[in-house]
Amino acid sequence: MGKIIYRDPNVTIFQSALYQTNSTVVKTDDVVMVVDPAWLPDEVADIRQYVESIRGKRSLFLMFTHSDFDHIVGYRAFAADKVFTTEALISNPAKEEILQQLIDFDQQHYIQRSYPLEYPEGDFQVYRDGVQFRHGNTKMAFYLTPGHTADSMMVVVWQLGLCIAGDYLSNIEFPFIYHNSVAYEQTLEKMPRIHDRNWFTRLVPGHGDPALTITDWLHRRTESLAYIYALRESVATGRPFDLDALWKRYSFPRALAKEHENNLALLQKEYAAGLWQWDPELVMMPPKEPLVLGSGLYKPEIVREQEEEEEE
Repeated sequence: MGKIIYRDPNVTIFQSALYQTNSTVVKTDDVVMVVDPAWLPDEVADIRQYVESIRGKRSLFLMFTHSDFDHIVGYRAFAADKVFTTEALISNPAKEEILQQLIDFDQQHYIQRSYPLEYPEGDFQVYRDGVQFRHGNTKMAFYLTPGHTADSMMVVVWQLGLCIAGDYLSNIEFPFIYHNSVAYEQTLEKMPRIHDRNWFTRLVPGHGDPALTITDWLHRRTESLAYIYALRESVATGRPFDLDALWKRYSFPRALAKEHENNLALLQKEYAAGLWQWDPELVMMPPKEPLVLGSGLYKPEIVREQEEEEEE
C-alpha cells in the first residue's frame, strides 16, 4: 500500500513520493470522502483499493481543493457519487492548459494509467464562504481561499475537527502565490474566523506534514504572513531578500528557488500596479491584544453570512 503518514479511525493521509503531496481519505458513518487523490498510478490505485475496502454501503464523495494538475490527476480513478469543487474551478479559463499539463507529465515520464486524464466536473460547486453540505449526520463547511490559485477552497468536517486546506500552511513550503498576494493574505487573515465558526484542531495541507494542534497551524500561518511581508518589503524598498534565512527554514532550495523567484516577479507586478502599498509601521506594529481563538477578536463581519444546506 502507498505511504500513509497519518491514520486514525476516521482520517487516513496518503503521501506521494512526489513533492510530499497529500491525499486525504475521511470516513464517517455516512460517507467516504477522497480529497485530491494523487500522483503516480500505483499511488492512486492504492488509495482506490483502500477506499473500496472501507466503503461498505457509504456514499463516495470526491473533492478537489483547487485546479493545480497534481491535485486533480486522480479524478477519473474514482466513480464518485458526488464531486465537490469551487465554481471558479469549473469556470477556470485555463482548464485546457491544465489538462495538457497532465498529459505532458505522463508523456514525459512514460506513465500509463488505467483511467483517462480529464479535468473535473463538479456536482456541488462552492461559490461563497460558509456554504454547508449535510449528508446524514455528516456536516461539512466550505470556504473560498483564493491566493494560491483563484479557485482554491478549504473544507471543514465538523464532527472530526478537521480542516483540509489545499496548498496552504505547509511545513515544507513557503506560500506559492500563483494568483494574488493580497488575496493570499486575506485567506490567511480569515482562517481564525473560519476556526471560530467551525472549531477545528487538525489541518491537512496539500504538501508536507499535517498540523495536529491549533498551535501548529497558527504558527504556520504566522510564518506564511511573515514571508509575504518580507517579500513585499524587498520589492518596495529594493533591499535584498534574506535567502540564507529562507533556506534555513525550508529544505529543497534547488526546487523552491524557482517558486520564490516567481513570487518575487508577481509581487513586483502587483506593486507597480498599485495593488498594495508598503507600510512598515503597520506591518511591524505588535497587536494590542494577543491572538486568542474564540476571544471575539476574529468574529465574522457584521454582514450576515448565510449558510446553505443540501439534505440527502
